Amino acid sequence: MSVNRENVRVYISNIIGGLGETDRHIAEFVLQSPAQVAQMPVSKLAEAVQLSEATIVRFCKKIGYAGLLDLKAALKRELLEESDQHLPSSPDIFLNDSRNDVAQKIALTVDTTMKETIGLLDMNIIHPVVDRFLTANRVLFVGFGASGLSAMEARDKMNRQGIDSEAYTDRFTMTLKLANLKPEDLVVAFSHSGETPEVVNAFILAKKAGAGCLAITHSPNSPLTELADTFLLTCGSAGPYQGDSIATRISQLFMIEFLCTEITRHNLRDSASTGLSIKELLIKERIKRESSG
Repeated sequence: MSVNRENVRVYISNIIGGLGETDRHIAEFVLQSPAQVAQMPVSKLAEAVQLSEATIVRFCKKIGYAGLLDLKAALKRELLEESDQHLPSSPDIFLNDSRNDVAQKIALTVDTTMKETIGLLDMNIIHPVVDRFLTANRVLFVGFGASGLSAMEARDKMNRQGIDSEAYTDRFTMTLKLANLKPEDLVVAFSHSGETPEVVNAFILAKKAGAGCLAITHSPNSPLTELADTFLLTCGSAGPYQGDSIATRISQLFMIEFLCTEITRHNLRDSASTGLSIKELLIKERIKRESSG
């Protein structure tokens, strides 16, 4: 399992909820003052956050960097790429916003979420994930609450790809159906927190049966990812008044669409018409089937 850490601030924002108090304090400082941190020697950073130099180094290694120099180099690269870009306005919605402002901010949230989700993707693991879908006897999607909607959407799209898929969104059905898992099956779990008991239990049952486990979650450090063979990270956060946010749903739906598209590309890889779009190739395939039928 691996995570793309090239987008430093997106990555740190995604894992900050799972960090301890001390590490979270350092992470917050990095997010608040990235340009300053990128130029700081370890002694100055330790002084700024009022922690020891060793604690700073341990933090960097804990979140996946070789040390502070590695983290700073990644920050510098990121800031250099953004040097000619203006930061977007805040997507926070206020009571005195106009309706147009509200619409624009929701659109900004969706756009930012998509970019951040892509930024967290480790493209190196997509090929083996796609292979696992293609070789699985059955794919069983599980999710609870809002994530259950993503599980059902994934089931429908994968069935249209010719992949035998089912979706379970309640505790009783999950437990009943997953009791008959085989090692050739693949269980795909959607959980924003990675802590939903029903979904974690699904992975426990899958591990007992020797089935594959793929987690699609916001948290890289959770009970779900500890049980997973592989995980893909999503972005977005649940608001205190809105429940599961549009960003959370969009990120999960994007991941489904991306995986389905990669499966389609794999299935069409032997086509001689490489200059055609996927849409054009699918139309050709449908015409060919209808003509032969």
